[in-house]
Amino acid sequence: MPNLTHFISGNRYPALLLLLLPFLITACFNPEPEDYGLALEAVDVVCVEATFRVTASGVPETWTCGLYRDDSLVVTETLTGQSGYIRDTGLLPVADYTYHISYMKEGRDKDRSDLIAVTTLDTTSHDFTWTVETLGDAGSYLNDVAIVDENNIYVVGEIRSDSGWYNIGIWNNNQWKFDLVGPVGNILCSVFAFSNNDIWVSNACSPYHWDGNEWTLYHLENMGLGYGICAGNSIWGSSSDNVWFAGNNGTLVHYDGSRFRRISNPWQSQLDWSKVKGMGNDVFVVGYTRFSPFKSAFINIKNGECKTLVSSNTANGIWDSTLGIFSDWGHMITFDILKEHLYVRAIQGILKFPHSQDYMSHWIMYQDYPGDFYVDMDTKAGNDILMIGAIRQFIHFNGKNWKNVFSNPNIYCEYRAMDRKEDLVIVVGDQIVWGKKVK
Repeated sequence: MPNLTHFISGNRYPALLLLLLPFLITACFNPEPEDYGLALEAVDVVCVEATFRVTASGVPETWTCGLYRDDSLVVTETLTGQSGYIRDTGLLPVADYTYHISYMKEGRDKDRSDLIAVTTLDTTSHDFTWTVETLGDAGSYLNDVAIVDENNIYVVGEIRSDSGWYNIGIWNNNQWKFDLVGPVGNILCSVFAFSNNDIWVSNACSPYHWDGNEWTLYHLENMGLGYGICAGNSIWGSSSDNVWFAGNNGTLVHYDGSRFRRISNPWQSQLDWSKVKGMGNDVFVVGYTRFSPFKSAFINIKNGECKTLVSSNTANGIWDSTLGIFSDWGHMITFDILKEHLYVRAIQGILKFPHSQDYMSHWIMYQDYPGDFYVDMDTKAGNDILMIGAIRQFIHFNGKNWKNVFSNPNIYCEYRAMDRKEDLVIVVGDQIVWGKKVK
């Protein structure tokens, strides 16, 4: 039996104690937590991919997150901070999966979240029926469309006919009626309708409002908003006292139900806004320059603060061969909002990212669609995205792949805008194209 008395009373014990003391202090005063508060939430589950929000507490500023699908590790990603996003791809439509995440350190799991179950969506049909209609005589064209319902549709632009010159067409119970807002030659660029008695239209610079009885013109320049102010490219509103107007030279104007106010932003006098749209307290705007020097920007306005989310200094984008991605996405032309996600159409693809968090903390890029200069898009669901090309072509994403669903043989026909309600699609430009989604 060893002589413990000799070991304890010998001169080796103090030295050993000194060696162990730092580790004992660290263990006592800086214990590594057993629970890192890991939580996983599915924020976007479509047909072949799922995106999750990750939250934690007590993890290092930079840490490795492992995503497990059905107990198999499928993704490892380095996250910064206590929250972030992680995505799984290559899934099957209409399939059930279970997921959890882990905090990975030195090649092993230190902690794991509870399991969550998800079911992927089914793909939707690519089938549409299309009817092409010409409104007015030669030289007529339409710039925008707003659908109230299938019996009340408004289109604006320049409509020439034997009976006169008009700038608005109203579809009411199976027939078109033409009308004139303002003087002859007043080409309207945009329209937004809350109802048949609450409609906004605008020429390049000045908006008009229809209250059910008459049109009222608002001269923004006469309201002290600036000389030559033009905000007529796009209109959007959440209510009658929250209406936004976007136009050329980076011009943004907000109407609060009683007065118009110009909104300062970093892109004034640098580019032309092409679309404005919002959700909740967030308003988003996209725009670009048509000529050199090329610039494009996608911005967010919230609580009076304007923030640039993505910008570009090229028309066609820049490929980073080292990273294997585009470091510059090229012109951003249009966008749409679906629940928590933004879909931004750039020349090199579609950027998709959550609008409620750090905007570039996670993005997805769709590139495998036929080429065209796509000018408008509607995202009905993650498995039902429709884009219209300026040059004859409409394409649809069904959750798994893109398909060309309409091609006009007239190579000189140009399309400019679309609106969609339920299964009804109206596309306008040199023609009107009526579309109906086949379920």
